[in-house]
Amino acid sequence: RVKPSKLPFVALDGLIACVSYFALTEVIGGDFIPNAIAAFLTAFAAEIFARICKAPTTVFLLPGCIALVPGGTLYYATSNFLSQNYVDAAKYLLTTVEVGVAIGAGIIIAALLRIVVFKLIFKNRNKT
Repeated sequence: RVKPSKLPFVALDGLIACVSYFALTEVIGGDFIPNAIAAFLTAFAAEIFARICKAPTTVFLLPGCIALVPGGTLYYATSNFLSQNYVDAAKYLLTTVEVGVAIGAGIIIAALLRIVVFKLIFKNRNKT
């Protein structure tokens, strides 16, 4: 459950995910890089929104990443597998795994970057 006061930030995070994914797909193409960068931007925005709203990051991250989940390719993989078309099933399954890894990598990189940036900010604050 998301409190109504946080809904605009959740919606903005979802918008960041969709717009960045579609824009990067048009510019770069492929599956891995656009999903990784879109997940990174979504996760980094979720970190910022969490600090602004004083809420856990997952409140903003999970709804934002829903748009990136490769449901269509997983459906086609399952459908082709059940139709005994194993070559196409493997192709779609590989794409699904690739996108899942890209989303995970983008989230992890954003979390690591947040840790480094916050350490630098707080380290500089303690010196002054």
